[in-house]
Amino acid sequence: MIKAWLLDADYVTINGRAVVRLWCKDEDGVFVAYDKNFQPYFYVLKDGLTIDDVRNAKVERKSETITLQNVEEVKMRSLGKEIEVYKVYAKHPQHVPKLREYFSRFSEVREADIPFAYRYLIDKDLACMDGVAIEGKERIEKLRCYDVEDVSRDARKEFPPLRMLAFDCEMLTASGMPDYEKDPIIIISVKCSDFEEIIEGNERDILLRFVEVIKKFDPDIIVGYNQDNFDWPYIKKRAEKRAVKLDIGRDGSELAIRGGRPKITGRLNVDLYDIALKTIDVKIKKLENVAEYLGTKVELADIEAKDIYKCWMRGEKDRVINYAKQDVLNTYYIAEELLPMHYELSRMIRLPLDDITRMGRGKQVDWLLLSEAFKLNELAPNPREKGESYEGAFVLEPARGLHENVVCLDFASMYPSIMISFNISPDTLTFYGDDCYVAPEVGHRFKKRPDGFFKKILKMLIGRRREIKSVMKELDYNSQEYKLLDIKQATLKVLTNSFYGYTGWNLARWYCKECAEATTAWGRHFIKKSVEIAKNMGFQVLYGDTDSIFVKKDVRGVKELKEEVKKLIARLSQELPIQIEIDEFYKTIFFVEKKRYAGYTQDGRIIVKGLEVRRGDWCELAKNVQRNVISIILRERNPEKAVEYVKKIVDEIRLGKIGLRDYVIYKGLTKKPSKYESLQAHVKAAMKAKEMGIAYTIGSKVGYVVVKGVGNIGDRAYPIDLIEGFDGETLEIKTKHGIEKMKLDKDYYINNQVLPSVLRILERFGYNESQLKGLAEQQTLDAFW
Repeated sequence: MIKAWLLDADYVTINGRAVVRLWCKDEDGVFVAYDKNFQPYFYVLKDGLTIDDVRNAKVERKSETITLQNVEEVKMRSLGKEIEVYKVYAKHPQHVPKLREYFSRFSEVREADIPFAYRYLIDKDLACMDGVAIEGKERIEKLRCYDVEDVSRDARKEFPPLRMLAFDCEMLTASGMPDYEKDPIIIISVKCSDFEEIIEGNERDILLRFVEVIKKFDPDIIVGYNQDNFDWPYIKKRAEKRAVKLDIGRDGSELAIRGGRPKITGRLNVDLYDIALKTIDVKIKKLENVAEYLGTKVELADIEAKDIYKCWMRGEKDRVINYAKQDVLNTYYIAEELLPMHYELSRMIRLPLDDITRMGRGKQVDWLLLSEAFKLNELAPNPREKGESYEGAFVLEPARGLHENVVCLDFASMYPSIMISFNISPDTLTFYGDDCYVAPEVGHRFKKRPDGFFKKILKMLIGRRREIKSVMKELDYNSQEYKLLDIKQATLKVLTNSFYGYTGWNLARWYCKECAEATTAWGRHFIKKSVEIAKNMGFQVLYGDTDSIFVKKDVRGVKELKEEVKKLIARLSQELPIQIEIDEFYKTIFFVEKKRYAGYTQDGRIIVKGLEVRRGDWCELAKNVQRNVISIILRERNPEKAVEYVKKIVDEIRLGKIGLRDYVIYKGLTKKPSKYESLQAHVKAAMKAKEMGIAYTIGSKVGYVVVKGVGNIGDRAYPIDLIEGFDGETLEIKTKHGIEKMKLDKDYYINNQVLPSVLRILERFGYNESQLKGLAEQQTLDAFW
């Protein structure tokens, strides 16, 4: 028996038959295990069909007649009820779509959309990033291979010892986005665990060396930042021009791009940009922004991307090399920070890491449910095409002013707790009966017994997390075991908290609007009840939102406040079926409006929710000014000083003391500029760039500034890639007529960027726009307390 780590699963066709291929790793390296004993299948509901009707099915496809391999009558459960269905075996996975189309004319078809290799993982109880035990015969090929006779899961606590390679490309383009037809690759920077290399020189030699490095280092994972949409397609097209084979697959196959997705056989290709899009709370998700957010940022370069061409052509190669090295190091360290949780997600959901990183949370829950449904003999519904909206959480109007010594109480795992407490699940939903839980406001009824499908899974997830956290209490905070368990419990928390949203996700297999409505109805009920209890105990409730409330109480000091909060938590825990914890203790906090506030914690952190510093469609100057206004108010308790600071910035804008970078506004293109019905400023800026030969791709961030002139903002928006110089007043901009000088619209930046970003805050303290411009007398903080 061979024991190893399972990294990936796919299938190949051998002699007309689909053979599952397991990519594994043990102490001797990587090997492949072939299992030819598994057949593709799906289910067809009976609906009057006889077994002969099913068995005799034929579908014509081009010159081929598709027939079944086999059919069985089986009993399954569908939303808790036992039903009889046909289990239909196809001869090849590629036959399944045509057979599904055929049977759909007569009856409902289920689970025909599960990819063959992933069906294998579910049925065999295997999981990527976990151990696997294989019995089989070894055969001689270039790569170590086994023919599987038997396979089983070999569950392990740790993660596999993975070899990771990060890379980044630099292209030589005179302006804007590079064009693969004419702009060569000048550098590919590579970082592995034990070495790094800046590959430069002749483009063909660069590509050959890149392939050589991959083969020599033999990584299990290759990571990049937006490489799926940019680097890999670009490398592939330049390699074709230079007659370089990208045979970097572990089986000697070349890099393939199918449906826009690069695939490297036997290696996990992970685009960190995909992860950042779904998990990082930064509006402009540039590589350096994400690195800074994660605290892993490396700063080596003294140039920006737009300076590469000039520096390279002037012979300042070292500056470009530093830029390339900075990018690949940031990529590598971001991967080290983000991937461990996805290793655990891969293990829990069973699928390969690169698939998991591309999925949204709803899809991840879908796959988890598919695995658990198989264990319970539960037939999965088909994904829906469209869901319906429903009422969301209760939000209490926030109190005005600056508040001191405020406690935020968090209703831990509120929605999962509600779903467990009231057995909320698609299979427990009923429209009659007395032995039911009835949701407030909406009146949906859920059977008290037996436990529903969702309740079983949620209890399993929460129980597993509780066990892990119990073990963590006995471990050293800095130990490797503690860190590993912390990743596991955080992953379990993420999945557990995703269940409520999943029930209302319009593409969910187990979509159930009633479940989503009932969960939020009970949530609103408990928040309102909590507010009532807190007020009865002498607390002032400043704000409440979804699963938390902010409270304070007029007591002598912080110690007394904490004692009172403990009593409140005890009372709430006694009356509500939800665990309540202290989320944060704020020295100072202010609320702007619903879901928008900023607070200064006991341990010196400033937490900002929903304000412009979290958004990308404001210039850096506006965001910096707002950050500083927030800091002055919270740390120094001095709104008047914040107003004076804003007036100082307004003066600096008028005097031309602000640099160009602070004026740039970034916004992403979600489609081609020509496809927009409403031409927003960033779209018109992209169009101006295209006139000068600079093309922005879908997903690109367009940086632009606004100049004085006639027309709307879009007419006066110019892309940063066309700007040649700026002296604080005048911009030198490349146009069809040559370099033109245009004045920066300072009034736009004062009135539409800087002041709006701080007004919504300072208005809560009684200040208005004219006061910020120095045209009226300021008021003191005492007037608003």
